[in-house]
Amino acid sequence: MSMLQFVRHAGRYREMLSVLVQFGFREFFEDAKLDLLLERGRRVFHRGPSEEIQRMGRPKRLRLALEALGPTFIKLGQVLSTRPDILPPEYIEEFQHLQDNVPSVPWPEIKKQMLEDLGDFDEFFQSIDEVPMAAASMAQAHRAVLKDGQPIVLKVLRPGIARIVTEDLEILHSVAEWVARHHPDLPFDAVAVVEEFQQAMGHELDLMHEARNIETFRRRLEDEPSTYFPEVYWSVTRNRVLGLEEIKGTQLSHWKQANLSPEERKKIVEIGAGSILRQVLDIGFFHADPHPGNMFWLDDQRLCFIDCGMAGRVDHETVNELANLLYGVATSDIGKVYEAFIALGNVREETISPRAVRRDLQDFMDQFTGVSFEKIQMSAVLQSFADGLRKHRIQCPGDIVLMIKALSTIEGVGEDLDPEFDLVGYAQPQLEALVKRQYSREAIWTRLKNSTTKYIKLAEHLPHRVSSILERFSRNEVRVGVEIDGLQQLTRTMKHSSRQLSYTLLIAAMILASSVLVLAADKQGSVLGWIGFVGFLVSFVLAFFIVMENIVRRNA
Repeated sequence: MSMLQFVRHAGRYREMLSVLVQFGFREFFEDAKLDLLLERGRRVFHRGPSEEIQRMGRPKRLRLALEALGPTFIKLGQVLSTRPDILPPEYIEEFQHLQDNVPSVPWPEIKKQMLEDLGDFDEFFQSIDEVPMAAASMAQAHRAVLKDGQPIVLKVLRPGIARIVTEDLEILHSVAEWVARHHPDLPFDAVAVVEEFQQAMGHELDLMHEARNIETFRRRLEDEPSTYFPEVYWSVTRNRVLGLEEIKGTQLSHWKQANLSPEERKKIVEIGAGSILRQVLDIGFFHADPHPGNMFWLDDQRLCFIDCGMAGRVDHETVNELANLLYGVATSDIGKVYEAFIALGNVREETISPRAVRRDLQDFMDQFTGVSFEKIQMSAVLQSFADGLRKHRIQCPGDIVLMIKALSTIEGVGEDLDPEFDLVGYAQPQLEALVKRQYSREAIWTRLKNSTTKYIKLAEHLPHRVSSILERFSRNEVRVGVEIDGLQQLTRTMKHSSRQLSYTLLIAAMILASSVLVLAADKQGSVLGWIGFVGFLVSFVLAFFIVMENIVRRNA
C-alpha cells in the first residue's frame, strides 16, 4: 500500500475501523496490525460494541457491519454468500439476508446524470415517473413511457456510485494484501477473491453488461415457450441506464399472498428447474441468481427471469464432471467421485494428500449409501463438495461456484413451492444421458481421434523442437531459471532501501540549501528567507512521510 493511497483514503479507513470496532471486530484489526494505520485507532478501540450487539452471534454482527459500510461491502457479502468454499454455512446463511434497501436519490440528481447519458428527454420519452418504484444501494428504478407510447422501466445507477466503489475496491485490495501477509495459512487466496470481486463489481457498474446477458438468454432460450426474459430497449440503454420491459405478474417471493394453487406451484417448479438445468447442462450459460425475488409468474403461465447481471458460463467438460460426481455418489463409485472432485476443483494431485481426500470422500458417500438416485439432494452433494475443497485448502473455480449457487438456489425455490420436489430425480434422465454419452461409441471414437491428432502433431513438431534446443546449446543460449524462496522479498527490501537513501540525500540537500538561504537573508533581503522557510517545510513534510512509511512497513 503506497503512502499516497493511504493518505487519500485515510477518512474511509477511519470510518471502516470505527464501524467494525463498533460491531465487535477489534481483534481482526489488532491481529492484522491495521490499528497502527490510524492515529485515532487506539481511541476508537475504547468505544467497543454495545451490550445488544455483544449478545449477537458473530455472523450477524459481520452482516450488520457490512450493511453499515455501504454498497461495496453489501455486494461483497452477497458475493461471499455464494462461496461455500470460503465461508462456513452459518456465515453463508446470514449473508443471504443482506439488505441493500436505502433511501432513493432525489430526482434532480438522477435527471442530471440521465441527461449526460441520453441527452434531451423529449427525443425519447413521453414521460418519466420522478418517484422511483424501487431503490437499492447500486441503482434505482423509474417507470417511463417511450415516445411511441411503450411503458418501460429505467434502471439507473446511483450518481457517484462508481467513485465510491472504486475507492472501496482499492482499500479492499490493500487490506487483502496486508491480511495475506499476516495470515498465510488462510484456506483461500484473499487477494484472488478481491480481484474476482473487482471483476464482478465492474459488471455491476456497467448496465450494458446486464443488457447483453438478457439478450443472450432471449436468443438461446427462444424455443422455450414457458420461459421468458424481459425485452431490452437499446435506444435508452447506456452504461449507467438500462431500459427494460416492465414485468407484471406474481413475484415468487410473494407466492403465499397470491394464493397460487398446488397445480400452479408444481408447474412453476418444473418450468424453473427445467430451464436452469437446460441453461447449465445444455447451453453452458446460466442465470446465476435464480432466487424468488428474481422470478415472476406471468398471467399467461410463463416464468419470467429478471436481474441478469450475474450470469455464469461452464464448458461441456465441467458439466460432464458434475454428472459424474452426482452419478458416482448415487452408485457409491469412489473412483468416479474422486476423479470428479479433482477435475471440478481444478486440483493438482501433488498439492494434496490423495489418501486423505479419498477418506473424506468415502465418509461423505457413506451418508448416501442405500439412498436411491431420486432421493439425493443436489444442494447437499454440492455443499459437501465445497466443504471438502475448503477443508483441503483448495479454492473453488469461479464458474463452479456460480453453478453450485444456481443449482442450490433453484432447488431451494422448488422445495419451498412444492415440498415433494426433487431436483436430482427431475434431472436424472439428463444426468444419466450425460454419463452414458461420455462412454458411448461415438464419444470414445471422438476422444481417440483427438488424441491421435495431438500425437501426430507432436511427432511432426518434435524434430524441429529438438533441433532448436540443440542449436541453443551450441550457441550457449540456454538459461536455467532458479526460484529461491525469499529472493523476491530481498529484492523489494533492497529497492526500498536504495529509494529511502535517495530520499534522505535529497532531504539533506534541501535542508542544507534552505539553511544557506536563511543565513543569506540578512544580507540580501527577506525573500531568500521565505524561500528557505518553504524549503525547510517541504523537507520536514517529506521526512514525516518517510518515517510513517517505515513504521507501516516495519509492522507489515
